[in-house]
Amino acid sequence: MREFFFGLNTSTIQPAGLLDKIRMTAAAGYDAIELWINDVEKYVAEGHAVADVRKALDDAGLMRPSMISLRDWCEPDEVKFQQALEAAKRRLDTARELGVKRIVAGPPREVVPLELAVKRYGQLLDVSVDRGVPASVEFLGFVDGINTLEDAWAICAGAARAEGTITPDIWHMFRGGSRLETLDSIPADHLSVFHWNDCPAEPPREQQTDSHRVYPGDGIYPIKQVAEKLRAKNWHWVLSLELFNPSYWAQDLREVARIGLEKMKASVG
Repeated sequence: MREFFFGLNTSTIQPAGLLDKIRMTAAAGYDAIELWINDVEKYVAEGHAVADVRKALDDAGLMRPSMISLRDWCEPDEVKFQQALEAAKRRLDTARELGVKRIVAGPPREVVPLELAVKRYGQLLDVSVDRGVPASVEFLGFVDGINTLEDAWAICAGAARAEGTITPDIWHMFRGGSRLETLDSIPADHLSVFHWNDCPAEPPREQQTDSHRVYPGDGIYPIKQVAEKLRAKNWHWVLSLELFNPSYWAQDLREVARIGLEKMKASVG
Protein backbone atom coordinates (compact mmCIF):
# COMPACT_ATOMS: atom_id res chain seq x y z
CA MET A 1 0.00 0.00 0.00
CA ARG A 2 1.18 3.51 -0.79
CA GLU A 3 2.43 5.19 2.41
CA PHE A 4 1.45 8.80 1.76
CA PHE A 5 0.03 10.71 -1.18
CA PHE A 6 1.19 14.28 -1.75
CA GLY A 7 -1.20 17.11 -2.58
CA LEU A 8 -1.00 20.84 -3.19
CA ASN A 9 -3.43 23.22 -1.57
CA THR A 10 -3.67 26.01 -4.12
CA SER A 11 -3.24 28.76 -1.53
CA THR A 12 0.46 27.91 -1.85
CA ILE A 13 0.52 29.33 -5.40
CA GLN A 14 -2.30 31.82 -4.86
CA PRO A 15 -1.48 34.45 -7.51
CA ALA A 16 -1.95 31.96 -10.37
CA GLY A 17 -5.26 31.55 -12.18
CA LEU A 18 -7.41 28.49 -11.54
CA LEU A 19 -6.46 26.45 -14.61
CA ASP A 20 -2.80 27.42 -14.21
CA LYS A 21 -2.93 26.14 -10.64
CA ILE A 22 -4.19 22.80 -11.89
CA ARG A 23 -1.53 22.60 -14.59
CA MET A 24 1.30 23.59 -12.23
CA THR A 25 0.20 21.04 -9.63
CA ALA A 26 0.23 18.24 -12.17
CA ALA A 27 3.49 19.37 -13.80
CA ALA A 28 5.27 19.43 -10.43
CA GLY A 29 4.33 15.79 -9.86
CA TYR A 30 1.73 15.98 -7.09
CA ASP A 31 -0.81 13.18 -6.68
CA ALA A 32 -3.63 15.46 -5.58
CA ILE A 33 -4.93 19.00 -5.53
CA GLU A 34 -6.94 20.86 -2.90
CA LEU A 35 -8.84 23.67 -4.60
CA TRP A 36 -10.47 26.71 -3.02
CA ILE A 37 -14.09 26.85 -4.08
CA ASN A 38 -14.09 30.64 -4.30
CA ASP A 39 -11.60 30.26 -7.18
CA VAL A 40 -14.07 27.97 -8.95
CA GLU A 41 -16.98 30.33 -8.27
CA LYS A 42 -14.97 33.25 -9.66
CA TYR A 43 -14.10 31.23 -12.77
CA VAL A 44 -17.76 30.33 -13.31
CA ALA A 45 -18.83 33.96 -12.78
CA GLU A 46 -16.47 34.90 -15.62
CA GLY A 47 -18.59 32.81 -18.00
CA HIS A 48 -17.05 29.37 -17.74
CA ALA A 49 -18.61 26.09 -16.63
CA VAL A 50 -17.82 23.83 -13.69
CA ALA A 51 -17.53 21.04 -16.26
CA ASP A 52 -14.51 22.87 -17.75
CA VAL A 53 -12.75 22.70 -14.39
CA ARG A 54 -13.68 19.02 -14.03
CA LYS A 55 -12.17 18.30 -17.44
CA ALA A 56 -8.96 20.13 -16.54
CA LEU A 57 -8.69 18.07 -13.35
CA ASP A 58 -9.42 14.82 -15.16
CA ASP A 59 -6.90 15.63 -17.90
CA ALA A 60 -4.29 16.39 -15.24
CA GLY A 61 -4.95 13.08 -13.50
CA LEU A 62 -5.16 14.70 -10.06
CA MET A 63 -6.96 13.24 -7.06
CA ARG A 64 -9.42 15.59 -5.33
CA PRO A 65 -9.46 14.47 -1.70
CA SER A 66 -10.64 17.77 -0.23
CA MET A 67 -11.74 21.30 -1.01
CA ILE A 68 -11.85 24.61 0.88
CA SER A 69 -14.47 25.43 2.28
CA LEU A 70 -17.88 25.81 3.94
CA ARG A 71 -18.54 28.72 6.30
CA ASP A 72 -20.96 29.83 9.04
CA TRP A 73 -22.04 26.27 9.88
CA CYS A 74 -21.79 26.93 13.62
CA GLU A 75 -24.25 29.84 13.58
CA PRO A 76 -26.47 29.73 16.74
CA ASP A 77 -29.29 31.72 15.13
CA GLU A 78 -31.59 29.24 13.40
CA VAL A 79 -32.53 31.50 10.50
CA LYS A 80 -28.90 32.38 9.78
CA PHE A 81 -27.93 28.73 10.10
CA GLN A 82 -30.53 27.70 7.51
CA GLN A 83 -29.18 30.39 5.19
CA ALA A 84 -25.67 29.01 5.70
CA LEU A 85 -26.94 25.51 4.91
CA GLU A 86 -28.45 26.70 1.64
CA ALA A 87 -25.13 28.30 0.68
CA ALA A 88 -23.38 25.09 1.69
CA LYS A 89 -25.66 23.03 -0.54
CA ARG A 90 -24.64 25.09 -3.57
CA ARG A 91 -20.96 24.63 -2.79
CA LEU A 92 -21.45 20.94 -2.12
CA ASP A 93 -23.12 20.50 -5.49
CA THR A 94 -20.13 22.17 -7.14
CA ALA A 95 -17.70 20.00 -5.19
CA ARG A 96 -19.60 16.86 -6.19
CA GLU A 97 -19.52 17.89 -9.84
CA LEU A 98 -15.74 18.28 -9.54
CA GLY A 99 -15.34 14.82 -8.04
CA VAL A 100 -14.20 16.06 -4.62
CA LYS A 101 -14.29 13.52 -1.78
CA ARG A 102 -14.63 15.87 1.23
CA ILE A 103 -15.01 19.56 1.93
CA VAL A 104 -13.53 21.53 4.82
CA ALA A 105 -15.88 23.17 7.31
CA GLY A 106 -14.07 26.32 8.44
CA PRO A 107 -14.63 27.19 12.12
CA PRO A 108 -16.12 30.35 13.59
CA ARG A 109 -13.78 32.94 15.03
CA GLU A 110 -15.75 33.33 18.24
CA VAL A 111 -16.11 30.85 21.10
CA VAL A 112 -19.07 28.51 20.68
CA PRO A 113 -20.44 25.93 23.15
CA LEU A 114 -19.32 22.39 22.35
CA GLU A 115 -22.91 21.15 22.47
CA LEU A 116 -23.93 23.64 19.77
CA ALA A 117 -20.89 22.82 17.60
CA VAL A 118 -21.64 19.09 17.81
CA LYS A 119 -25.28 19.65 16.89
CA ARG A 120 -24.47 21.93 13.96
CA TYR A 121 -21.76 19.65 12.65
CA GLY A 122 -24.18 16.74 12.74
CA GLN A 123 -26.69 18.78 10.75
CA LEU A 124 -24.02 19.81 8.26
CA LEU A 125 -22.95 16.17 7.91
CA ASP A 126 -26.54 15.18 7.09
CA VAL A 127 -26.59 17.65 4.20
CA SER A 128 -23.06 17.01 2.98
CA VAL A 129 -23.24 13.22 3.15
CA ASP A 130 -26.52 13.34 1.26
CA ARG A 131 -24.66 15.17 -1.52
CA GLY A 132 -21.73 12.76 -1.45
CA VAL A 133 -19.13 15.21 -0.11
CA PRO A 134 -18.91 14.86 3.70
CA ALA A 135 -17.83 17.95 5.60
CA SER A 136 -14.64 17.83 7.67
CA VAL A 137 -14.08 19.94 10.81
CA GLU A 138 -11.19 22.39 10.60
CA PHE A 139 -9.56 24.21 13.51
CA LEU A 140 -7.69 27.52 13.22
CA GLY A 141 -4.99 28.23 15.77
CA PHE A 142 -5.45 32.00 15.71
CA VAL A 143 -9.21 32.18 16.43
CA ASP A 144 -10.88 32.28 19.84
CA GLY A 145 -13.20 29.37 19.19
CA ILE A 146 -12.30 26.05 17.56
CA ASN A 147 -8.53 26.52 17.63
CA THR A 148 -6.95 23.20 18.61
CA LEU A 149 -6.79 19.59 17.48
CA GLU A 150 -8.56 18.73 20.72
CA ASP A 151 -11.48 21.07 19.92
CA ALA A 152 -11.98 19.67 16.43
CA TRP A 153 -11.83 16.07 17.60
CA ALA A 154 -14.30 16.74 20.43
CA ILE A 155 -16.80 18.00 17.85
CA CYS A 156 -16.22 15.12 15.45
CA ALA A 157 -16.32 12.49 18.18
CA GLY A 158 -19.40 14.11 19.68
CA ALA A 159 -21.26 13.83 16.39
CA ALA A 160 -20.53 10.07 16.49
CA ARG A 161 -20.80 9.59 12.74
CA ALA A 162 -18.75 7.22 10.61
CA GLU A 163 -18.47 9.92 7.94
CA GLY A 164 -17.16 12.55 10.35
CA THR A 165 -13.54 13.68 10.03
CA ILE A 166 -11.24 16.49 11.04
CA THR A 167 -8.66 18.29 8.88
CA PRO A 168 -5.47 18.72 10.92
CA ASP A 169 -2.83 21.32 10.08
CA ILE A 170 0.72 21.42 11.45
CA TRP A 171 0.94 25.21 11.65
CA HIS A 172 -2.49 25.49 13.31
CA MET A 173 -1.48 22.81 15.81
CA PHE A 174 1.56 24.91 16.67
CA ARG A 175 -0.24 28.26 16.67
CA GLY A 176 -3.16 27.10 18.82
CA GLY A 177 -1.07 25.04 21.24
CA SER A 178 -2.47 21.61 20.32
CA ARG A 179 -0.82 18.60 21.94
CA LEU A 180 0.92 16.36 19.44
CA GLU A 181 -0.02 13.33 21.56
CA THR A 182 -3.70 13.94 20.82
CA LEU A 183 -3.12 12.47 17.36
CA ASP A 184 -2.59 9.08 18.99
CA SER A 185 -6.21 8.93 20.16
CA ILE A 186 -7.83 9.88 16.83
CA PRO A 187 -8.73 6.89 14.62
CA ALA A 188 -7.22 6.98 11.15
CA ASP A 189 -10.61 6.90 9.44
CA HIS A 190 -11.59 10.14 11.17
CA LEU A 191 -8.66 12.06 9.68
CA SER A 192 -9.22 13.74 6.33
CA VAL A 193 -6.26 15.29 4.48
CA PHE A 194 -3.45 16.61 6.67
CA HIS A 195 -2.34 20.16 5.88
CA TRP A 196 1.44 20.03 5.71
CA ASN A 197 3.71 23.01 6.44
CA ASP A 198 6.14 24.21 9.10
CA CYS A 199 6.52 26.93 11.71
CA PRO A 200 9.38 29.42 12.05
CA ALA A 201 11.10 30.06 15.37
CA GLU A 202 10.29 33.79 15.15
CA PRO A 203 8.10 35.68 15.78
CA PRO A 204 6.78 34.05 18.97
CA ARG A 205 4.02 31.49 18.46
CA GLU A 206 1.21 33.77 19.66
CA GLN A 207 2.24 36.51 17.21
CA GLN A 208 2.44 34.36 14.10
CA THR A 209 -0.04 34.67 11.25
CA ASP A 210 -0.75 32.50 8.22
CA SER A 211 1.87 34.48 6.30
CA HIS A 212 4.64 33.06 8.51
CA ARG A 213 4.15 29.46 7.35
CA VAL A 214 7.23 27.96 5.74
CA TYR A 215 8.09 24.87 3.72
CA PRO A 216 8.06 21.57 5.63
CA GLY A 217 11.46 21.03 7.21
CA ASP A 218 12.36 24.72 7.17
CA GLY A 219 10.89 25.39 10.62
CA ILE A 220 10.95 24.07 14.16
CA TYR A 221 7.96 21.69 14.34
CA PRO A 222 8.73 17.97 14.88
CA ILE A 223 7.21 16.98 11.54
CA LYS A 224 8.85 13.56 11.41
CA GLN A 225 7.08 12.71 14.67
CA VAL A 226 3.75 13.58 13.03
CA ALA A 227 4.59 11.31 10.11
CA GLU A 228 5.53 8.50 12.49
CA LYS A 229 2.24 8.84 14.35
CA LEU A 230 0.35 8.63 11.08
CA ARG A 231 2.30 5.53 10.10
CA ALA A 232 1.59 3.95 13.48
CA LYS A 233 -2.17 4.24 12.92
CA ASN A 234 -1.89 2.99 9.31
CA TRP A 235 -3.14 6.27 7.87
CA HIS A 236 -2.40 6.20 4.16
CA TRP A 237 -3.88 9.34 2.70
CA VAL A 238 -3.04 12.83 1.45
CA LEU A 239 -0.60 15.33 2.93
CA SER A 240 -1.60 18.67 1.43
CA LEU A 241 0.97 21.48 1.24
CA GLU A 242 -0.83 24.60 2.48
CA LEU A 243 1.16 27.84 2.65
CA PHE A 244 0.12 31.50 2.60
CA ASN A 245 3.58 33.00 2.46
CA PRO A 246 3.80 36.21 0.35
CA SER A 247 7.53 35.66 -0.17
CA TYR A 248 6.72 32.44 -2.00
CA TRP A 249 3.93 34.08 -4.01
CA ALA A 250 6.49 36.58 -5.35
CA GLN A 251 8.67 33.80 -6.75
CA ASP A 252 8.31 31.57 -9.82
CA LEU A 253 5.22 29.61 -8.76
CA ARG A 254 6.26 26.55 -10.74
CA GLU A 255 9.44 26.47 -8.68
CA VAL A 256 7.47 26.98 -5.46
CA ALA A 257 5.32 23.96 -6.32
CA ARG A 258 8.37 21.87 -7.23
CA ILE A 259 10.36 22.81 -4.14
CA GLY A 260 7.31 22.29 -1.95
CA LEU A 261 6.87 18.70 -3.12
CA GLU A 262 10.58 17.99 -2.72
CA LYS A 263 10.54 19.30 0.86
CA MET A 264 7.31 17.45 1.71
CA LYS A 265 8.84 14.15 0.69
CA ALA A 266 12.02 14.87 2.65
CA SER A 267 10.04 15.93 5.73
CA VAL A 268 8.30 12.58 6.22
CA GLY A 269 11.60 10.73 6.44
